[in-house]
Amino acid sequence: MKETRTALLITYYWPPAGGAGVHRWLRMSRFFKENGWNLHVYCPENGTWPTMDPALQSEVSNELTVVRRPIFEPHKYLGKKSNPNIGAGLTHQGKVGLVKKAVIWVRGNLFVPDARVFWIKPSVRFLANYLNEHPEIDTIISTGPPHSMHLIGLGLKKRFPKINWAADFRDPWTQIDFYHELLPGKWADKRHKKLEKTVLQSADHVITVSKACAEGLQEIAQRKVDVITNGFIFPEFDATEVQLDKEFTIAHFGSMPKARNPVSLWKALQGAINDNPEIARHLHIKLVGPVDFQIVDDIKQHQLENYLRLIPSVSHAESIHMQRSAQLLLLVANNAGNVKGILTGKFFEYLGAKRPILAIGMSDGDLNNVVNSTQCGQFFDFDDIDSLKKFILDAFDHFQKDGLHSTSVGLDAYATPHLTKKFLELICE
Repeated sequence: MKETRTALLITYYWPPAGGAGVHRWLRMSRFFKENGWNLHVYCPENGTWPTMDPALQSEVSNELTVVRRPIFEPHKYLGKKSNPNIGAGLTHQGKVGLVKKAVIWVRGNLFVPDARVFWIKPSVRFLANYLNEHPEIDTIISTGPPHSMHLIGLGLKKRFPKINWAADFRDPWTQIDFYHELLPGKWADKRHKKLEKTVLQSADHVITVSKACAEGLQEIAQRKVDVITNGFIFPEFDATEVQLDKEFTIAHFGSMPKARNPVSLWKALQGAINDNPEIARHLHIKLVGPVDFQIVDDIKQHQLENYLRLIPSVSHAESIHMQRSAQLLLLVANNAGNVKGILTGKFFEYLGAKRPILAIGMSDGDLNNVVNSTQCGQFFDFDDIDSLKKFILDAFDHFQKDGLHSTSVGLDAYATPHLTKKFLELICE
């Protein structure tokens, strides 16, 4: 009979937190038991999460042990107007003034690696005692960002050198697309990079979510970095029975920072309307979640304001429901930094919605590869306005005649049960 293993997951994002950061491990945690693992989850009890979604509590497996501890986060006292929404990829509601720049500078230079830095030492002390009380725990998994979680893992690895430590990078550290927007000075930049390299070289296993991200981390650490993509628990439902939006909706879900501004799409839509004015009678551009003000300005500049529908953040359950109803699902990679490695969890939710995906990014990146392999929609390079325009005209024609449909293939490779088993086998090597 196979011996049961026990792991401790260190994470900042856990229900009632919502947003993109919570779903990778909330989903995978549900399949530990069936793979012969017990799981303890260590998380804050009072985190300053950018998004709250209490309904996600219902998705937490009863087979887990969840341990919560207080966390001190100084940026919570800065107020909403001055406090940049780091969790939303630095989306701004207006021009960044001196006060907000000062707050961002403090965040990037005094709180290294992030504003959860004051949770590191108390967590190491607490978890060292916890590990002594639970000798059955033989594996630690830290997941970041925030990368303070990895420094907790590092502190425990120093105290318990025989324990198996896997560092899971859902996003890069110094190679993340908005790193430069944190305005790190020479000291802070050096400190970030030293801590990053120490974590990468000290962990027994380093895992990330895409091939390009792995290549970037490997360059820093000079060691092997494995890839376990994000995934989804693909539901069984009949897509033909879903009531689709009656309008020609192009819908984006999640935050839209400046780096995720699909300028080529706005130009293509403007051109498509000029060629076929009928599109104007049906077009709705749905942006669900935080949107940078510069994106809204660009939409207005291209005479698309009348078609724009800005929808505040919704619960995850409502987001899934809306995705299934959209005519086209829009996914845009950040046009900055680690663009080749951007393969967000949102993409796999889109796959589960069984609707055509309109993806925009860099042609030789991971997103392009997976869109092509799954045949879930169409991919376009950031600057390919002509092809985008033709696609929109063709899609609208299908929308009017026989409807838009998705015929995705090969989804099993991105199913969370499969990925969880793969992850656990990997960290046993």
